[in-house]
Amino acid sequence: MKDHETTARSRELGIELRRAREQIGYTGGQLARKLGWSGSRISRLEGGTRGASAVDVATFLGFCQVSGPERDRLMALCREVYSSTWLRPHGGALPDELFTLILHETTASRIISYEPHVIPGLLQTEDYTRALFRWGPFINEDGIEPLVQARLNRQDLRRRQEHGELIFFIPEHVLRSPVGNNRIMNEQLLRMALISGRTRYLIRVVLASAGPVGALGGPFCLMEYADHRPVAYVETPTSSLFLEEPREVQAYRTTLGQLARIALDEGQSREFIARLASDYDPPEENSDGLD
Repeated sequence: MKDHETTARSRELGIELRRAREQIGYTGGQLARKLGWSGSRISRLEGGTRGASAVDVATFLGFCQVSGPERDRLMALCREVYSSTWLRPHGGALPDELFTLILHETTASRIISYEPHVIPGLLQTEDYTRALFRWGPFINEDGIEPLVQARLNRQDLRRRQEHGELIFFIPEHVLRSPVGNNRIMNEQLLRMALISGRTRYLIRVVLASAGPVGALGGPFCLMEYADHRPVAYVETPTSSLFLEEPREVQAYRTTLGQLARIALDEGQSREFIARLASDYDPPEENSDGLD
């Protein structure tokens, strides 16, 4: 079977196969001997660099004792592994697309994000995240805390990366849209001002006077990799879209170029955020924590 260029999804499948092997306690060599395969065949499947046929994946999963809904999910992933565009419908409290996003975020060498509605997830404080989920109509109360913890875990994983640049374009009205109470907003903006001074974190504010930024579309991020094609990630309330087709990715690069031309630079943005934080200086807290 001929080798293929990896895709984000083939790498995801490879990581899932390796996880299945490790959970059953096999080394790559042990599984290769049981299957009658070479060790390099196993490593290439797990690395996403080999054309993974459905037969290969089904055999691999069978020897790793993966069955039921998990087997069905991975076989579905195998069938679409070389697609350059795919949708992930949002499901339960911790849907599959969240794992996919975490995988690609933590392996990216650079992430460029445009968020025209709320503070980007990788910058949110715990209280801001919780208040945001409670305000929205799509999540039941029981599902809020798992999602809050998942978002904090995403941030922690990204902080532990020793490489990779994070660039955030945020319109002014996002910073002025209250979420929760004054204390929450004050802490959120102060945290952003602090983070923006760190190496690898770059926050750029797009002022309201810069033009009709809303015409640039909804939220997305572009994830770039040292050894793989970039992936554009677009999220809606009901699904997540991952794009690798060069023509589609270029459309998002064009939008980011426009944002780079009109946004404040890093130093100006940090000063703007710090000044705005003072507008949310919390009053004496009420006993119930509400303004």
